[in-house]
Amino acid sequence: MSNQMPHARSRFTPLVSFARDQSGMTIPMLGLTFMVLMGFVGTAIDTARYQLVQSRLSFALDAAGLAAGSTMNTTDLDTELAKYMKANFQDGYMGAHTPTVSSVVSDDNLVISLTASTSVPTTFMSLFGITSLSLTATSEITRESTGLELVMALDITGSMNSSGKLSALKSAATSLIDILYGSKTTVDKLWVGLVPFSQAVNIGKTRTSWIDQTNFATLDWATTSWAGCVDARDDSSGDTTDMTPAAQKYKAYHAPSTDNRAYPYNSYTYTSVNKWVTKRDYYGNPIQYASNLGTTLGPNAYCMTELTPMTASKATILSGINALTANGNTHINLGAIWAWNMLSPNWRGQWGGEMDTNSLPLDYGTEHMNKAVILLTDGENTMSQQIYTAYGYLSDGRLGTTTNTSTAKTTLDKKLSTVCTAMKNKGIYIYTIALGSSSDISTSTRTLLKGCASSSNYYFESPSATELKNVFNTIADSLSNLRISQ
Repeated sequence: MSNQMPHARSRFTPLVSFARDQSGMTIPMLGLTFMVLMGFVGTAIDTARYQLVQSRLSFALDAAGLAAGSTMNTTDLDTELAKYMKANFQDGYMGAHTPTVSSVVSDDNLVISLTASTSVPTTFMSLFGITSLSLTATSEITRESTGLELVMALDITGSMNSSGKLSALKSAATSLIDILYGSKTTVDKLWVGLVPFSQAVNIGKTRTSWIDQTNFATLDWATTSWAGCVDARDDSSGDTTDMTPAAQKYKAYHAPSTDNRAYPYNSYTYTSVNKWVTKRDYYGNPIQYASNLGTTLGPNAYCMTELTPMTASKATILSGINALTANGNTHINLGAIWAWNMLSPNWRGQWGGEMDTNSLPLDYGTEHMNKAVILLTDGENTMSQQIYTAYGYLSDGRLGTTTNTSTAKTTLDKKLSTVCTAMKNKGIYIYTIALGSSSDISTSTRTLLKGCASSSNYYFESPSATELKNVFNTIADSLSNLRISQ
């Protein structure tokens, strides 16, 4: 029996062999690798979901801002933002809830800064304690007016003095100007003109070059002078086309009677058609001219507020609006034709002042420029037997009849339709407004105005003066071009 001890190596051989054998590490290493790979895949999936939600959030915020911003002057901005965000970001998309939206509007009402926030739940990242990821999107909507030539043709007939309509009109038109200009005194490529109308239009008494001087020389103004109103042209093409004064002159408006409300027109005796000479009242007594002058008396009877040619100045157009006074009958077509004259390139070089300096009106179709008319009336076209208008007396027969007021109205309606169609064919946008109840404006006239508008969306009704400001603000929104600036 040997007393020799076993060799040390033989005692530890199994352990050494196990340490040297890498096959024993395969399963743990595979498990660890699988967990790492799953972590990467899970993170990638959560990241992809995050990016999808972020993209949807940005899109929805831009869409909500554009939609809500386009009506911000007639609706509550935050309410509209929430509504459009809900429509463009479905609740539960990738597990995210409908975002919350906040807005900040600049002092000049032109820039809307938006922020939207939500969160998306994670899947695999939740294994590491991250259960959701927060998302935020920002956008800035800049309200800019495209290049615009705008003319407001506004009814200032006598009926506008009732029910607060004239003051409401001034307030509403002022609101529209404030929206278009913001806090600025001028806006690049924004030009606004004003055509007040009743039974004639006042072009301004300095524009004598537009007047038939041969006729003008025969007129007796006595102690007064021509106030600037003009008659409608003699032939049908003259008052339904944009014919310039070079092609056909205008005749100065010269009413050959005094206050017809007190003295029927056919009770007067004239020794000369255009001269203010001896006239006799209902009882045959002579009426002295000097005692028959005023707003509704004398050769300028019912001659209204002078028009304002297109201007870049906010102060100038607001001054024109503030100066409006109301009297006279209604010839809507004359408001429309003079609005067209102010926008027609045929009239370039005719208006003087800013318009000539800036070569206005511009050509139709000028890039990044639009032309628009706002036409408002509170009643029917009218032609009475007693009151002189731009078409003379009804008995003069210039409206297809010497006795029938209904026929005369139909003629005026047709003239309006002709002018509106011609403007629309030139690409001019027309907004029309019927101010008053159904008892003020008939269904036929409402239909006429709706047909005059560029589309049914461009026709508005304001049953009373209180709704008028909202109508003008809606039109201002329509005229504003919205774009995403950031």
